[in-house]
Amino acid sequence: MNVNLLYKDREWSSAGSYFDYNSVTKDLGLKAIFNAASTDSITRMGGTAVTSFDPYLGLSVKRVMGVPLKTKEEIGYRQEIMQDCFKKQSMTDSLYRISKTVLDEWEKLGRKNNSIGEIGTKAKLITDLKVLKLLYDGIALIKKIFSENAETLQSEGLKSLYDRLENEFSEEKTEQLEALIDSVSFFADIYGNSRELDSFSVRVPRIKIECGLMDGLKIGDLKLDELETVVMKYNKQYGIGSRVKGKISSLTPGVISLYKDQAIQEDAEAIEFLVVSHVYSYCTSFVSMLGAFFDQFHFQIAFYLGAINFKAALQNCKIEFCFPVAEDAEDCLEYDELKEPVLSMEIKGKTVGNTGRLSGKQLVVITGANQGGKSTFLRSLGVSQLLMQCGMVVPAKRFKSSIHTSVFTHFTRREDSAMNSGRLDEELRRMDRIVSNLDKDSLILLNESFATTTEKDGSRIAYGIIKALKEHGVRIYTVTHLLSFAQQTYKESASDEKVCFMCAEHLDNGKRTYKIIPHEPEMTSFGLELYDEVLGS
Repeated sequence: MNVNLLYKDREWSSAGSYFDYNSVTKDLGLKAIFNAASTDSITRMGGTAVTSFDPYLGLSVKRVMGVPLKTKEEIGYRQEIMQDCFKKQSMTDSLYRISKTVLDEWEKLGRKNNSIGEIGTKAKLITDLKVLKLLYDGIALIKKIFSENAETLQSEGLKSLYDRLENEFSEEKTEQLEALIDSVSFFADIYGNSRELDSFSVRVPRIKIECGLMDGLKIGDLKLDELETVVMKYNKQYGIGSRVKGKISSLTPGVISLYKDQAIQEDAEAIEFLVVSHVYSYCTSFVSMLGAFFDQFHFQIAFYLGAINFKAALQNCKIEFCFPVAEDAEDCLEYDELKEPVLSMEIKGKTVGNTGRLSGKQLVVITGANQGGKSTFLRSLGVSQLLMQCGMVVPAKRFKSSIHTSVFTHFTRREDSAMNSGRLDEELRRMDRIVSNLDKDSLILLNESFATTTEKDGSRIAYGIIKALKEHGVRIYTVTHLLSFAQQTYKESASDEKVCFMCAEHLDNGKRTYKIIPHEPEMTSFGLELYDEVLGS
């Protein structure tokens, strides 16, 4: 049984992930988003707010963000489920807790190392029976929660999963499963620490078998006729009550009593083991199916709970958010009050949003004052693109963008600690790897690339590479202080409607508004103003 909460027609896998996702994560500061996703502040029953840190939630968001959705339909499918989860936060939280408990308990039973009992032994069979009961109880709880919320669910994904649960575990099938599990549970109860039902009761098996007599009066042609467990009440399992019942049983026709016969008792235990093993063998595929289901369900529902936590972090920072609109059209980008969430969550204060229309623009060159918000704006575009393409909300009043099969970042880095090469060599090697993996639907974000050499050489390198990328059909957003490159590109692109120039707004009094506006390239980054501000005139 598939979960299908991330894709309509398949389970999640890491195939198709972004190239060099670690660099994208580092350049865009996505770790802050993963941390926010890991911080669970759900208000539980009783109205008590509980805050905890669960790194698995952030890990799930990180993995899902790393594999972009590539169609409007895929994004819409996931957004629908996300909206249901936002409305049903307590349901989402409960589903995650149940799946986590099941997998944690299974881990204690030695799932990964399979260390508790060798195959074919009593210890292994006891563990298998406990796992069977654990998985069944877990799926029954999940089905119960879905049943309680089914009428208010709107998304195709959650409603389809509920329908599959109803079909796979119908009332008739559930009764059969419960009867089967109950009939073999005595083995784990009696031989696995002899778990008692209450202080005077134990479960004991009643096994009926048919057999024939072979040559030499040997028993053969064994056939299981009935297997069930009954509750026998004793003060002690082998006390006076059990001996009396054993004596009575010895007088009952067709019944072999274990009373005072160690050899028969050992044979009976061997038969119990064989019978229960045989019955359990019909459950192995069921256990395998439920195991795969819980693995996927736990991961997928963790992503949605992490997304809820991220939304809560935006709300705590008073950042407006929306479900973005994905467009099939090439080079579509529109945004209202777009903010960079990482900075907002770090400073826990009000930040400046940007509004713009860049649809039809293949190359966007951003220049202007130092510390004017250029890199922050570039990150806001990259972060929002990744959030949109994994079905999450975007920190903006409105956001619409094309879908990009690949997203690349090329930000300036410090020299490697080993000093094996210069910074320019390192930048060029990274660019070479990016170029080798580009396609025409790619988006590349360049932040002060090639500023590690002279302005003249850096401008020449940037001009050649960016021109080639544009001719290849790649969409490029670049923040640069290479003024020669910016001016040359501006002069050559006067009639090119696919090229746009923007700058960090800078008022006449030197004040930076941190807004990025359409503007021709400026011939200064106003570094002296910052010098005067920090050190004095």
